[in-house]
Amino acid sequence: MEGVELLLAAVTAGATVGVTDATSALVRDAAVNFRSSLRHRLTGRGQEALEALEADGGASAVWQVRLAEDVVRAGVDRDEQILSLARDLLARAEAAGGRTETGPVDLRGSQGVQLGSSNTQHNTFN
Repeated sequence: MEGVELLLAAVTAGATVGVTDATSALVRDAAVNFRSSLRHRLTGRGQEALEALEADGGASAVWQVRLAEDVVRAGVDRDEQILSLARDLLARAEAAGGRTETGPVDLRGSQGVQLGSSNTQHNTFN
């Protein structure tokens, strides 16, 4: 995961930080550090998109597209310092048991599919 995809995954992970009391201080600190650095590089439209995504837990596809456009326009997707902060946040969130998967999934024609981490599934197809 690189560039825009990495940044959007980190925004989503950061938006869900603090939802539970179990979130470690290290994860919260990484999220605050990442958001602060990202916010300083975005234009007004990108900052608006970031705030909207933080408010709804990163679920809005419209705001993700707007943020992605501004990230590319501002060159943030190539900023190694911010990308490093995003990787750090995702690693800490994953270690704390958070979900950090992102990206498109095509399940046409699939059966018995399960998405996520650390899942168990038992299927019987007749």
